[in-house]
Amino acid sequence: MSSRDTLTSIGAGLGSALLFLLVLTGSPLALLLSYFGHLPLFLIGLWQGPKSLLVAALAACAALLLLGGVMPFTVFLIVIAGPATMLTRVALIMRADDSGKPKFIQPGIILAVMALAVAVIVTIVLATVAAEGLEIKEVIAHFFSTMYSSMGVPLTTEVQQVIAIFQAYFPAIAALSWYLMVLVNAMIAQAILIRAGKNLRPTPSLASLELPGWSLFAFALAGASIAFGDGNLAYIARNVAVVLAVPFLFQGLALIHGQAARWPQKRLILTVFYIVAVLSSWSFIAICGLGIVEHLIRLRGNQPMTRSNEEDR
Repeated sequence: MSSRDTLTSIGAGLGSALLFLLVLTGSPLALLLSYFGHLPLFLIGLWQGPKSLLVAALAACAALLLLGGVMPFTVFLIVIAGPATMLTRVALIMRADDSGKPKFIQPGIILAVMALAVAVIVTIVLATVAAEGLEIKEVIAHFFSTMYSSMGVPLTTEVQQVIAIFQAYFPAIAALSWYLMVLVNAMIAQAILIRAGKNLRPTPSLASLELPGWSLFAFALAGASIAFGDGNLAYIARNVAVVLAVPFLFQGLALIHGQAARWPQKRLILTVFYIVAVLSSWSFIAICGLGIVEHLIRLRGNQPMTRSNEEDR
């Protein structure tokens, strides 16, 4: 690395640390900006590679350790620096294809690895709570009851119903919000680099997404744990299963995008589909189920079903 690249990496790291610290101000705008704490790290990593990203992450962690102490440093390392470093490293892996030519790793592997990493973190956090002899659901219910009470919100029947939903799936909801936040930042960084001509890898197509075989095994293992476990074990397994189902959501979307590409009205079809999906409370389950079926029997065949593929056949 040249001295200029090193300074650029350090600047990116300090920018990421600054965005992360904005949440402490309590301002709604600052809170919104803090969601882009991954962005400077992804920009430097997907532009200059993992070594530059490591320098940026170390600069950010050092600044937070000096300015804020151990707690901000630890949270930043787990929530921002760790996922950005891992995702960038995996995204830039190259393997030989069937013809022996080097090729970037499939995006499906990236999504599955990320989901597995998030699931492991969720398991560790919840298992730590359970190890203290506490009932996880009760801890979460108490947290939300206290939060609503401190805000002066009366615990009506409707509020208690909301608490019950969060009580059952709060770890998974929090984990998926984080998962999507990381992905969105990576996609924005890649789009910026593509526009500037600085990207190290091309942007993969959603229609060509394929998940690794072990992703279904991990999901099935979590599902089996729900059936055979009880108490805290079943609770942890249920939330982990939701996290591990997300790659199959993308697999289902890949199938839908591939099928839509066969028609001239692709944009209209996808627009209608996403409107219906957002309005339907069952869309997540249905699309995940479609993704699992696609994973098992390859409805798209060996290639995504595009109009050009159909014409070649």
